[in-house]
Amino acid sequence: MKYLGLLLISITLFSNCHSANGVNPKNKEVKNQLELEGKYLVTTLYGKDVSEHKLTLEFDKTNHKLSGFSGCNIYYCDYTISDSSFSIGIPGASKRYCEKNMELEKRFFQALSETTIKNQKSNLVILKNKDQKETIIAKKT
Repeated sequence: MKYLGLLLISITLFSNCHSANGVNPKNKEVKNQLELEGKYLVTTLYGKDVSEHKLTLEFDKTNHKLSGFSGCNIYYCDYTISDSSFSIGIPGASKRYCEKNMELEKRFFQALSETTIKNQKSNLVILKNKDQKETIIAKKT
């Protein structure tokens, strides 16, 4: 009976050591995939090249804040990220008027508000809407 107890304790300790370290390659991969940080230059908005406008996404992963340049104004908002979802809050922005870029800015804010999916490929972030259509593609700077 004494040996059975020692065996059970040993098995419990060894199995818990593995899970206590959180060494699960799948979980680590998912976690790393979901983290966003740094500044990205928006290259595509709804399939159209907008790189000349220098729109940006700047992710602060510590505070879950997103900010950047929207074509005319600077903007800021919160974002939420989990294993299965990604969403961006309603952006606030400075109030500068730029007749030429107002439509672009409006479409950019619309794309942000529609975002529900995020994919990352090396130095690219791809944001998609609920229908899996790409809304924004941005390259890390």
